[in-house]
Amino acid sequence: MADQTRYGSDLMVETLARLGIGHVAINPGATLRGFHDSLVRAGRPELVLTLHENVAVGMAHGYAKTTGRPMGVALHNLVGLQTGSMALFNAFLDQVPMLVVGGAGPADATRRRPWIDWIHAARDQAALVRDFTKWDDAPTSLAAVPHSLARAYNATVSFPQAPVYVALDAGLQEGRWPDPLAANPLWAPETALARHTTPTVADADLAPLAEALVGAERPLLLADNAGRSEAAYHALIALAERLGAGVVDLGARHNFPNTHWADATGRHHAALAEADVVLAVDVRDPYFALGRTDVAERDFAWLPRPGARVFVLSGAALVERAPVDRSAAAWDRIEAVLTGDATLALPRLAQMVTELAGADPAAVERAAARTARLTAQATTPAMWRAKVRRDAGEFGPARLAAETFEAVSDGPWQLAFGALYGNTRRAWDMAGWNCYLGISGGGGLGYGVPAAMGCALAHRDDDTLVVDIQSDGDFLYTASSLWTAANLRLPMLVVMANNRTYNQDRMHQTEIRHQRGRDTDVAVGIDITDPDVDFAGLARAQGVEAFGPVRDAADLPATLRRAASIVRDERRPVLVDAQMTRDRS
Repeated sequence: MADQTRYGSDLMVETLARLGIGHVAINPGATLRGFHDSLVRAGRPELVLTLHENVAVGMAHGYAKTTGRPMGVALHNLVGLQTGSMALFNAFLDQVPMLVVGGAGPADATRRRPWIDWIHAARDQAALVRDFTKWDDAPTSLAAVPHSLARAYNATVSFPQAPVYVALDAGLQEGRWPDPLAANPLWAPETALARHTTPTVADADLAPLAEALVGAERPLLLADNAGRSEAAYHALIALAERLGAGVVDLGARHNFPNTHWADATGRHHAALAEADVVLAVDVRDPYFALGRTDVAERDFAWLPRPGARVFVLSGAALVERAPVDRSAAAWDRIEAVLTGDATLALPRLAQMVTELAGADPAAVERAAARTARLTAQATTPAMWRAKVRRDAGEFGPARLAAETFEAVSDGPWQLAFGALYGNTRRAWDMAGWNCYLGISGGGGLGYGVPAAMGCALAHRDDDTLVVDIQSDGDFLYTASSLWTAANLRLPMLVVMANNRTYNQDRMHQTEIRHQRGRDTDVAVGIDITDPDVDFAGLARAQGVEAFGPVRDAADLPATLRRAASIVRDERRPVLVDAQMTRDRS
């Protein structure tokens, strides 16, 4: 007869299930053995086995950006937490919800195994990631565990969102779950969940901004992470249309339709120099949004013209932590920083602008004139794709972006990763909310495939084709992720943008050698060649069907269509290795 005894880890897993956590990504470890056993026994949340901690965290990152809901992650003690810390840093700066638990201890020193438990049992385990998590805890009794996990859930889903961390002591995991606790209704985590109100901007603070926008001759809207909210996404469209204002999408994620006449992303710097009133929404860094970077001199130029009124709407300041020191130089040039959630503030601002403009015939005329001017300047993705075809020659990022869109656009798709130096936004019809999930947040490598896997996990039971246009250097940090994609049969197309180099650093090394008057050939220490990586072979070794390397752009359309059809029809991952021409300069 099976053992009916219940253990502390059973309580932990059941608590996560009651909180609505549907999946827990895990890379196994001894301090999680009780928790792991309970996950297998319960079957809910679903156990997602990964081969690296950064893959586990990256999956939760992509899942959260797709669904808006937190996924669970389990990291083994100090070693797993340190390994997964880069991905946690990405998620923190990207402001996504995620409930991370860690195996810990045992805190009771008399129960530690010699050597291994001593080097893995931290006095304060969460200290490793406290600077880039929103909240942390280490409950010391079984009775405290459900309330700790419920508090963690509350913290991660409330605004501003960010990962949270709870250390689960191995002794508590492996100890018995006493009947009195099971019978006590206070253990149920639902009793600890509260409805959290979201901080927004008061009408008294929005009013001067609305008046400035309505009275402007050339208003400009900048958005970086506003697209995390569907309400903010549509409110930004409404603001643009009511003001006749251009919108620049700064790309932390998809913020504004590139098929809309108001899209001014391609004219970012010129539009800033012309604007008399600028509103920047959810920007990573005001100076990045409002200035131009001089790579050679490590210098910045402030672009708004003298006298331009600049406003920032963001909640980022509410979750600042020690390791991040955002540019200070811009703040003395900003008229007002409005702290709050754009989900609420932007729709209210759009309403106030409508009311003000409706009472001012001159404002309506100005908006109509600006709309006509922006419409005349508009360049659509279809126009860009046609230009790429006319200029067909070199097999570079523009061609790869255009051909990939043509291959996947016959059905629902979501682009999880892959800016391709701005070419995907130029070439793809990005008209709907959340169609492109953007970048990693912290710039840490190893994000792309895991995040796409989290996105595909969310779409495993529908007909969406998840696309990852994957840089080769980033992929090699978490190459083992493809095993999990194959194991779960995730519906994702990985297009390897294979330029066989660390291209960003190639640019910097070329620049520094040019400054110093040295030979500009920087192949040593930059290029991923001699030997070239067999990405298709690497994929096949992990159970993922793969094509390539494709070296001739003429062969790309048929290969991509074949790969996309497999993903759509059979709901499993496929990789295409696209070996692009590389600029050697």
